[in-house]
Amino acid sequence: MNTKAKYIILCAVGLAAGLASCSTDEDFYYQDEPRVRLAGPSIWTAGSDSLTFSFVSYPAQTTQTVMDVEAIIMGEVSNQDRTVSIVVDNAKTTATADLYEVPSQVTIPAGQGSATFAVTLKRGAVLTQQSARLYIKVGESADFKTGVNEENHLLLVWNDILSRPANWAELEEFFGQYSNVKYRFMLENSDGIGEFDASTMSWALLQSYKIKFQNALNAYNAAHPGAPLTDENGQLVSFE
Repeated sequence: MNTKAKYIILCAVGLAAGLASCSTDEDFYYQDEPRVRLAGPSIWTAGSDSLTFSFVSYPAQTTQTVMDVEAIIMGEVSNQDRTVSIVVDNAKTTATADLYEVPSQVTIPAGQGSATFAVTLKRGAVLTQQSARLYIKVGESADFKTGVNEENHLLLVWNDILSRPANWAELEEFFGQYSNVKYRFMLENSDGIGEFDASTMSWALLQSYKIKFQNALNAYNAAHPGAPLTDENGQLVSFE
């Protein structure tokens, strides 16, 4: 008995029992036509069809990040390897080809219900001004058709855009006047700290960061004689 027939029988039973409606997972399971859906890493997508990532809090030497995307079978597993086609939708993508890497095919091994593949998002100067968008989707292959519209794609958005923290007035006592150059320098020398908060961080801790940043700035300026770090307003960066 195929999936559709089972669904009709279940609905009939439900209606006979007096139910007002009948729900099914038919759209998410296929018996006769195997299909595939995509799922991004839950830490970034939280079950949605998109994710947003920023390089802002990462050190300058971080030039790329990898997102693990899962291609999941909507149907029975097979006793042989099967191939999923991955397509970049150029009409919905703004990222240039040098800013990402994505495979055109993914193999789901025999006996497995899914396979994970890497999408690499790269850092570029353009990302300090605007976000990049990459829209990938499942294309039909000899082994699979696409899944339901809501789950047959994934949108990845990433940037490297700085913005003045809303709480900078509370931080000015420690770090001085705000500038994008200063803030990026702080993030690059914070050992992974992505934000500073005077309401949750002690005076002593913030003061220690101030000293740390000034020491890093002194080292930078010593390594660049005649060209000390200057912000976007033409002012020397200082934490003193």
